[in-house]
Amino acid sequence: MSDMIKGVGSKESPLVSDLLDHDSGSVPECLKAEGNYCPESRRVPFSLYYDSNYAALEMEHVWKKCWQYACREEDVPEVGDRYPYEVGSLSFIVLRSAENEFRAFHNSCLHRGTKLCSSISSGDQVRCPFHGWSWNLDGSVREIPGQWDFPHVDESYRLPEVKLARWGGCLFINPDSDAGPLEEALGVLPEHFKNFDLANRFTLAVTQKKIRANWKHTWAAFLEAYHVAETHFDAVDFNGDSNTKYDCYDDGNTVISRLITPAAVPSPGLGDKVTAREAAIAAAQSFANALGPAAQASLPDFDQIPDYGRRHVAAWRRETMQNMLGADASNRCDSEMLDAIQYAMFPNFGPWLGEGLPLMYQFLPSGDNPDESLFTVRLLAPVPDGMPRPPSAPVTQLGFDEFFESLPEWGRIAHVFDQDMSNLPVIQAGMRAAAPERSYMMLGRYQEQRIRLMHEFIDQKIAEGQAS
Repeated sequence: MSDMIKGVGSKESPLVSDLLDHDSGSVPECLKAEGNYCPESRRVPFSLYYDSNYAALEMEHVWKKCWQYACREEDVPEVGDRYPYEVGSLSFIVLRSAENEFRAFHNSCLHRGTKLCSSISSGDQVRCPFHGWSWNLDGSVREIPGQWDFPHVDESYRLPEVKLARWGGCLFINPDSDAGPLEEALGVLPEHFKNFDLANRFTLAVTQKKIRANWKHTWAAFLEAYHVAETHFDAVDFNGDSNTKYDCYDDGNTVISRLITPAAVPSPGLGDKVTAREAAIAAAQSFANALGPAAQASLPDFDQIPDYGRRHVAAWRRETMQNMLGADASNRCDSEMLDAIQYAMFPNFGPWLGEGLPLMYQFLPSGDNPDESLFTVRLLAPVPDGMPRPPSAPVTQLGFDEFFESLPEWGRIAHVFDQDMSNLPVIQAGMRAAAPERSYMMLGRYQEQRIRLMHEFIDQKIAEGQAS
């Protein structure tokens, strides 16, 4: 695809590569790095989003075989804390078994199968709520009530454990006992995040949302900026879209994808209707509205800065981070302070790099219904310099018909999430309504390459599993 057009910019809103060349800070090499892989163009049948047989194949060969993001270390801060991680009909207990040790177990009692952990909780043992069988935090059997009736059960009766590994303050599990190390699945993430310490951050807000759409639809909504002009029409004055940079990185073990959507510039589709200065002012006001009254009061008098632009918004954001969070961002370039820099490690991990949108995504199927999914999003902030880690915010839950805008902790971005969520059930229903002869996607070559990559990943895992 050497002839592929890689984005379209404008005088007021250049391509990301041009913005990086004129960044006022020192741009990390990872932001400049070009992808070395492009997934092949292919037809993606709509049925892959609603067919229960295909969902069963995903469960068997993807979710039972892949490294997947379960939770953050801070979700289980004390010894004995545990977190139920559920993917489809699978369920696991992730717990802190010692001060610096974590384990994951199948969430099922070895007596009669009762789920052992149904909510975030704590204790010095894992105890079944049905008959009281209990296990120590390392999975060894602790107590069997009426032991006299179970002479066939001895100390070897341990909770079945699954692989667990750590990176960037996140806990990953893999149900496949023969799986390779997590490092192989992470690809370029450790290199790209080496100067952005994910482990030294804490959760300001975290929400799990139920969605009437397949989990791949939810993922795809965040894999491209092509939808911005239509879905986020009220943000095009200060966010790019067609000038977004997309990259896929193949390191020989796995492929990680990334997009960089610039902020504080207008959509190139607006032509000269909005200037770069007007876009920068709108972006500063949007950031301030999201951060609250203190940030709003710290905005400069724009009339006194006739050349106000991206560099000024970035400088103001560095100052507000220092004042509001006690965090030093002086070494962050403009792009790291402003832009949406989002990575994807399939099947379910979506970390963001930088302070523009310091989010972390998780995407999961819900039960055995391919028409439903769960979307969990976190807002992360750096631990203040020289201070202990603040406690993690509690998880809030949103039902199918509840909105992010009902949660004040999300500020203006709640409106953006609700715009995205509103599309998903409509897409799910529309795929089922398609004419049989046109029941497949027509994906763009550049802007939707990450969606092609997602399907390539899933199909490859299914093929490998069926061949073994």
